Amino acid sequence: MHIVHVVRQFHPARGGLESVVLELASAQVKSGHRVRVVTLDRLFQAADRRKLPAVDTLDGIEIVRIPYFGSTRYPIALSVLRHIEGADVVHVHAIDFFFDYLAWTKPIHGRTLVVSTHGGFFHTAYAARLKRLWFATVTRLSMKSYAGVAAVSAFDFEQFRAIRPKGMVCIENGANLSKFRDTSAGSLRKSIVSFGRFAKNKRIDLLVGLLRELRRHDPEWTLVIAGRPGDLSVEDIAALAEDAGLREAVKIVASPADATLKTLLRDCSFVASASEYEGFGVAAIEGMSAGLIPILSDIPPFRRLVARTGLGLIIDYSDPEKGARVLLENLPRSTANHSEQRAACMRAASAYDWPRVCETYAALYRAATGAAVKTVLDVPVQARSFDEAVNLIDARYERGEPAAVAFANAHALNVAAEDSAFRQALQDALVFNDGVGVDVASRILYGTPFRENLNGTDFVPNYLMRTRHRFRLFLLGAKPGIAERAADRLSSLCPRHQVVGCQHGHFASSEKPEIIARIRKSKADVVLVAMGNPKQELFIHAHLAETGCGLGIGVGALFDFLAGNVPRATPWVRRWRLEWIYRLVQEPRRLARRYLVGNPLFLMRILKQWWSGAQVMDMGPGVAETLPPRRRTAIGRDVSARQPVST
Repeated sequence: MHIVHVVRQFHPARGGLESVVLELASAQVKSGHRVRVVTLDRLFQAADRRKLPAVDTLDGIEIVRIPYFGSTRYPIALSVLRHIEGADVVHVHAIDFFFDYLAWTKPIHGRTLVVSTHGGFFHTAYAARLKRLWFATVTRLSMKSYAGVAAVSAFDFEQFRAIRPKGMVCIENGANLSKFRDTSAGSLRKSIVSFGRFAKNKRIDLLVGLLRELRRHDPEWTLVIAGRPGDLSVEDIAALAEDAGLREAVKIVASPADATLKTLLRDCSFVASASEYEGFGVAAIEGMSAGLIPILSDIPPFRRLVARTGLGLIIDYSDPEKGARVLLENLPRSTANHSEQRAACMRAASAYDWPRVCETYAALYRAATGAAVKTVLDVPVQARSFDEAVNLIDARYERGEPAAVAFANAHALNVAAEDSAFRQALQDALVFNDGVGVDVASRILYGTPFRENLNGTDFVPNYLMRTRHRFRLFLLGAKPGIAERAADRLSSLCPRHQVVGCQHGHFASSEKPEIIARIRKSKADVVLVAMGNPKQELFIHAHLAETGCGLGIGVGALFDFLAGNVPRATPWVRRWRLEWIYRLVQEPRRLARRYLVGNPLFLMRILKQWWSGAQVMDMGPGVAETLPPRRRTAIGRDVSARQPVST
């Protein structure tokens, strides 16, 4: 995949945003992607503001630097359009000029856009009213051009949800855990390190206040403050330490190299941040990877980190006396179990390693482009050829986990739009496209149709003829007697499979446990369920594991067609994708509302999704941790990407 990252500052600039883009781009290069970073040609914080080379490379990343004019808060760089040509995905970082400009020029460049929020522009109080107005108007409209929006924190997810109700995922930033892994002091030291940009919002003054209170109880406590000068200088921080009477207890290291920082960490046991705002808090994660115990301010990303890991302390830095007391009260536990806590911090940090985050973003890109899965009304529909679909189902069966297979036409997606239980069942299934309506939706949303029409009536018998497995089949559904006649026809079409049981679909709820037990007793590998939408998908979703079957396939009217109970349209009608008209003529009373009312309603819903810009499934904060490993990276449920995540 050709990925272009667009970010206003990059290497050799150093900072949180720059590090995130560098680490993500590096991980993507290692995964075999072609990666370019388009950035500005001057560093905002450089003393001389000299122009950097227009073209550069770094660890396989192509860097293109372009000129700009205007404020550094909203730098205008119109030439960015020349450098995104040919990209499969353009990944914009932060909410700034690039975000707006690429959105409004999308009709010109035609690239698929995704954006990572990185806190928006609310991390300072500067021009707060103007920011809120801009956010509610310009940012809201610009969002409609983005196929996927990646909130980098739970706080961002909730903030941007107000202007982007659909197509948002929460992908917390990763950390380069190899830089500082296992470098902290082996035994407990009363030394704290804080590293990151020297900025007012980091509240270094409160950190110094905490140290002052700690030293009132125990003068052995020391503090290391390391980072790149920003709107605070080394002299500013030195003055804070001097005013607090801590000149000898505070060590200030400006712009340290990684090797220097590793040396500093060897004498520390705690990592601290008094920040009043963090989009993610990468420094805390990197500190934990070194084995440092975090002491963090009471802000959402830090609360989430401590809650998820069960490690570290949240303290009120605005009350340094209370904060010091909380830390000292917990110190005996840290002293007694220091080696265990140190190891636990390193294990917890490993969940944020960049390879995991890289794969999550890759799944987001695939969903945004519709390369392997297309999200239609919040349902992931596989974009596969027939052969690929067969291999996909076989691979899922071979993994030994029960897998549901469904076929989504316009009617099914209409029902799913109104029925959350049905929608969830489809989101957890392998869903294939069925009919011209879903093809029209694909053209509107993604600009291209599905490669083949994989309707269940034709696909299921052909799958059974082409699969590399021999299955024991159980047929469940249709009117009494129909399943048995369908079984005879299926046995003649696919003689290598064995039908081990049949059951009509007109049974009471009280009979369900008995039927499930029958299926299990038959030792069937596959259960074909013909109850219509949404009943068949809900049955499979709720009971497939209980049946003991490896595959559950919702087949709609297949049994009636196989049994000859309902005639099919002639081949040319099917070839022209007009079988729905044939069925409407055959059963006008039953199908009139579905087609004559449902199809226009479906089109309206698709146009609403198109207007929103959303082309990925929502995935909020905390969802990934609750999913089994094979689904943690499934943005839009691209099941080909469902591989165990290394943590």
